[in-house]
Amino acid sequence: MTGAKRARRPEPLDLESEDWQQRVRSASSIGLFLDFDGTVSPIAATPLLAEIDPEIRETIGWLAARDDIRVAIVSGRSLEDVRARAGIEHVIYAGNHGLEIETDTVCFREPRAESLRLELRALILQLELALSGTDGTLIEQKGLSASVHYRQVNEALRDWVQQTVRQTVERSRSFTCSAGKMVVDVRPAIEWHKGHAVQWILDRVLPPGALPIYIGDDTTDEDAFFLLSKGITIRVGEAAESHAGYSLADLDDVRNFLSKLGVLRSNAEKGSQERT
Repeated sequence: MTGAKRARRPEPLDLESEDWQQRVRSASSIGLFLDFDGTVSPIAATPLLAEIDPEIRETIGWLAARDDIRVAIVSGRSLEDVRARAGIEHVIYAGNHGLEIETDTVCFREPRAESLRLELRALILQLELALSGTDGTLIEQKGLSASVHYRQVNEALRDWVQQTVRQTVERSRSFTCSAGKMVVDVRPAIEWHKGHAVQWILDRVLPPGALPIYIGDDTTDEDAFFLLSKGITIRVGEAAESHAGYSLADLDDVRNFLSKLGVLRSNAEKGSQERT
């Protein structure tokens, strides 16, 4: 991230505040961007156990069926994985931190990342060898990127796992890594992240003038928060500093916000029809 804007503690979002409600009511359309793990799905012991919150899933389906709201799920998971776990139609899916994007009519793969598939496989083999004697590590292979999870590793060895992953990745020169919640993400060393993916969707898929709303809980969402400074950005959970404008405490708050969003748009539509 570049620029003069500094991170700060986000303001807790008041569901009844007119500040954000008026922006939602007056927008010609909404682009709703959602992270997956920790935002619409509770954090699980391992990535394989993660499931979308049933009530949130139902609400997203309701929102996605509206003509004036386009919903995108932007995840570090592979596109195939996040689509299978969400299982919602008419949603834009962006996997691998936005390196792959699909809508009902569009299929995008970041070409530089695509060219590194074979090199990534070789790097994963090196990581497997380096971590082979450490119980609890899980290397998630995602085609265009990888993630090393260490939530189940003995606490005394977690720093060593992170250091080993960083050193192994640094030797490759074609890839970089970043820390998340009990995970180290391994991605191609190219200028592309969730923020770029969201901007790509806004420019090529959403109608002009759509109001972007982005909700996420992890450090990988900060790039999107930074680039969408003129939208409504929401960090889930506690964060001492963030580029998000607002914060929500947990999935319960996310569930309530999404329901409120739908009600506001429905009421705005009814008001417009009555005036007509």
